[in-house]
This record gives sequence, structure tokens and C-alpha cells, in this order.
Amino acid sequence: MNLPATAPAAVRSSTAPRSIIVSMKDLPDPALQEVLVRTEYCGLCGSDLHIWNGDDGYDWVPCGTTLGHEIVGTVVRSGHGFTAGDRVTAIAQSGCGECPACQAEYANGCEGKMTLGLTRDGGAAAFVRIPAAQLLAVPENVPTLTAVLTEPLSVAARAVAGRGRITAEDTVVVSGPGTIGILAALVCRYVGARVLLKGTAGDVASRAGLAARLELELAESVPGSYSPTVWIEAAGASAALTDAVRALPVRGRLVMVALYGAPPVLAANDAVRKELDIITSYSSHRPDYELALQVLQTQPDLGSILVETVPLADIAGAFEKVGRGGAPKVAVVP
Repeated sequence: MNLPATAPAAVRSSTAPRSIIVSMKDLPDPALQEVLVRTEYCGLCGSDLHIWNGDDGYDWVPCGTTLGHEIVGTVVRSGHGFTAGDRVTAIAQSGCGECPACQAEYANGCEGKMTLGLTRDGGAAAFVRIPAAQLLAVPENVPTLTAVLTEPLSVAARAVAGRGRITAEDTVVVSGPGTIGILAALVCRYVGARVLLKGTAGDVASRAGLAARLELELAESVPGSYSPTVWIEAAGASAALTDAVRALPVRGRLVMVALYGAPPVLAANDAVRKELDIITSYSSHRPDYELALQVLQTQPDLGSILVETVPLADIAGAFEKVGRGGAPKVAVVP
């Protein structure tokens, strides 16, 4: 395959707000044990939006870094167990492999962790180099547009099955019908649990059609006849935490997968009296990605329902869509 010397990439040019530009960069040169991937779609998420906005706490992302960690694409050259043309998706994070956190299979806790699109160039580009150990083959029956949901779905899978230990015996409320909330509800259904999506009046109005297409129950309040054993908080709202503590039974489980713009308020005394299990869930690891791909095989049309695509050249327009939250997922097309 004849490859270009340069290719377009969405790059952070400074730490100022809206300093993401699309420029031509040299074609990535894979190092030992790395694979060159032609990006088909790259999803944008909250961390990308924070970088775009120049928000505090993201100034450590180096200027010149290509954004994007929700990647699906095709292998360019054969090697490292992959064949040219193979469709792959990427595990966003990797650790050093030697520290106590890595030995405990918790790369998030590794001080030397590498994250695509943050500490090294990501996939909001025509081409990206990715360690072979971070690649997963996309199943044949999963369309590429659906496969771009693998990374956010892996986050939901970890909250549901990994940290939340949810099974078919559980009745679940998921607060916050955004991307992670919707995907968490789908994983709950996949494992056989009964699930209710809870949102604000605005959420219910804007997401009713989407919930219907996905055959998910969406409501502004939890019916009195609905008795959850687990509550997954994906809204990032203190009010949802209060609702959860009130609704859960003694020794129920509260799984917090959202991040909060301000320190949240928790009805701690009530939670203590009920002996609630308060569980946090953050990011994801290989088993979560593998479960996500299993779920996607049962939902091959999910990409066409949830994902809105924008040309990479219109990266500003893509971030406007992410900021408005109009579509559950926005992906750029390099």
C-alpha cells in the first residue's frame, strides 16, 4: 500500500480555549511491537471537550498531541498477530506492567500510564500508531460505526458487571440517560437484569424517542412499585445521589460511574444506616472491552442509532455538538 508522507490530525496547539486545530503531521512511524492503523472513526468524549475548552486540570496534556482515544480502524501492514485490513479497536490506557497497580491489573493506578490522545498521539487523525497489546479485533458482525462505541461501552461494562456485580437477579435504576447511562442500561439488560433509566423532565423529553428505539424504560421518577437493588449514578448530579440513597433498600448497592463538576452531596447518614455498598467505577480494562464487544454483537445497529459523525476538518463543529449533548455520541471521520 502506498501511504502518504503526511496526513491530517486534530492537534492541541496551545492550552488556550478552542486551540484544537487540524493540521498535516508526518505519518506515524510505528515502534517495535506497534501497529499502524488507518482510523475509520474516532469518538469524542468529555476529556476531549475539556481540552477543547482549555479547562483547568487539563493543561498537562502536551501541545502538539493528537486527540482521541475512542478509536476504530483498519490495520495498514501485517504483523504482530494482525493482517493488513483487519478491523481493530483500541484499549485507551496501558500501564508500565511492573508497578504494584499494574500487577493488580489496575493500569489506572500506574504512575507511568499511557493514554491515547492524552499522553501520546491518539486517533483523531487519518493514521495512528498503537501498541499491538492494546488492540482488539472487531467481530465480523459488528459494523465499524457500532464498533466506535467499544471504549465508552467498556466503561459502562465495568460499572455494571465488573464493579457493580450486577446479575439477572438485580433490579437496577440508572440515573442520567447520557452516553454512559444509556450504555450501562444496555449492559444491565444484556446480563439479564431489569433496568429503568431515570432522567430529568428535559432528559425524558429529549431522549424518549431514543429510549423507545432501544426498548429501554425511561422515566422522570422511580415508580413506587419499582424496587431497585442497585442504582448506577451516571448523571454527575448530587440530586441523583440523594434519590439513590432514598430508593435503595438496606444493603443495596450504589455504583458511582459519573464524575462531578463540584464536590457532590451525599446523604451519608442515611447511607450508613442502610449499610449501603457505595462502589466507584472508573475507566476500563481489557476484560471490560471484551464484554463490550460481546454486547455489541447483540446490538449491531447501535452505531446508527447513537452515533453522529462529523468530518475531521470540522472539529470545531464536532465539539459544538458534544457540548450541546444533542447526540449520545459524536465521532469524527478522518
